[in-house]
Amino acid sequence: MRVAFLLIAAILLQGTGNLCLSQGMKDLASTAAEHPIELTALVSPLNMTGVLLLVGFFAIFTTVLARADLSVVVPIVSFEIVVNVALADLVIHEKVSVLRWAGTLLITCGVALVAFSARKGAGQQ
Repeated sequence: MRVAFLLIAAILLQGTGNLCLSQGMKDLASTAAEHPIELTALVSPLNMTGVLLLVGFFAIFTTVLARADLSVVVPIVSFEIVVNVALADLVIHEKVSVLRWAGTLLITCGVALVAFSARKGAGQQ
């Protein structure tokens, strides 16, 4: 149960961190003519928040890898892609096509299969 909680936390941290970085870099791109974007990105509060969230993700991810199989952890963490697409659509109002949502649904099905196989027991066919 603890591993499942950590995986959910990792997925949410990674998705939110990516969202912060995406929005932060888009905000900076609009001022790129005035300031070098590479330097400005280092001090942007939104970018720094994104980096801190991703550091938190990495800390949790490594903890989970110590407790669970890589072949289970990585596919489940890839559910973060679904979180990214949902946040992009709902929070920063990106246009997400039906085809992209269909791909996201396929990822969800794959994650469900891996999670189900993990519940059945490690290494069982």
